Amino acid sequence: MRAWQKRWREIEVFKEWTGVLSVLLSSEGLLYLLAELCYNNILWMLPLQILLVPIFCIVKKKKTDRLARQYIQGFREVLQSLMTSLQAGYSMENACRRLLPELKELYPSEKNPTLFQIKRIVRGMDLHRAPEQLFLEYAEETGVDEIYEFAVVLNIARSTGGNMVEILKNAMERLQGRMDAEEEWKATLSGRVFEKNIMLMMPFGVLFYLRVANPGYVDSIYETVVGNILMTVVILTVLCSYFWTERIMDIRF
Repeated sequence: MRAWQKRWREIEVFKEWTGVLSVLLSSEGLLYLLAELCYNNILWMLPLQILLVPIFCIVKKKKTDRLARQYIQGFREVLQSLMTSLQAGYSMENACRRLLPELKELYPSEKNPTLFQIKRIVRGMDLHRAPEQLFLEYAEETGVDEIYEFAVVLNIARSTGGNMVEILKNAMERLQGRMDAEEEWKATLSGRVFEKNIMLMMPFGVLFYLRVANPGYVDSIYETVVGNILMTVVILTVLCSYFWTERIMDIRF
């Protein structure tokens, strides 16, 4: 492994562990609030540790979706630049090399995932590797369907001598249409998402209000076994409702 690759991996591992620690501390804070609000006893944090599993699943999915959106948005810029260079008469290799300084201007941060992938492609071509193979590796590492589709089409076009400009134009139009449809759908759902979050927080909001306004109303919840069971059912119901609504709203284009 080259020095720059090793260094990049070390940075990524450090960032990953830092992120895990941050999520863990935030999760423990949330469990403390649940134990205090729902049971009035911080010892309930011990059995509530089982909630760390769904919490980490939620955080991981959010992170994966966010990274996928970054890759798709960056890849759209990649396609536009490549198509412009090919129309100007550049080869695929030179088009990729011209793409790198453009991305550096567009994404000043060296941490941008698309910039890192294009740097790796350029370094691979400097080692006389085929760009179609490098784009396939790019697609496999990112796991984004749009990039994989483009890489497969590019491989076929390079093998059969297809019209590269037309291929890139069609790929960019499909990607743009898919992203526009996704953004329109998200805008439509934004109000529903806000309503969903309010409804999920409502039981805890009502309990907090009763506890502050008139603690005597909720003493039976904290002092009886039935009350503890009831609050456990409420927490599990809210958690199941969250995953259910997320699954309903998870629409792929």
